Amino acid sequence: MTKIDNSKIFHEGSYADVTLTVPAATTYKPGLVLGRNADGDLTAFDSSVADSTPIYILAQTVVNESDAAEEFTLVRAVEEGVVDAAKLIFAKEADATNEEVLDALKVNGYKLRNVGSLTV
Repeated sequence: MTKIDNSKIFHEGSYADVTLTVPAATTYKPGLVLGRNADGDLTAFDSSVADSTPIYILAQTVVNESDAAEEFTLVRAVEEGVVDAAKLIFAKEADATNEEVLDALKVNGYKLRNVGSLTV
């Protein structure tokens, strides 16, 4: 019997280095779903932004300690792959169960798995 390490967010996939805009005094953690804001900047995905779609999933912690929004370059993000759906972080809590948002992640190359107690 093999147990899957369910502490991981990412089980397989490909990564990209992106430029990320982080609001003032904000910490973004691994597993945060990223999308474009109304200005076209990559930031925390928010389904209430018109024509927004989830694009990446953050793979590292990013901390903005300043009192203004900052742009961070070479931030590691997953661009497609197998992820633990239960560990994803959404800016809007309702997006975690929004079928349209989850379907958009799947269309963009993510395989969402719930691996909490999976034993093979």
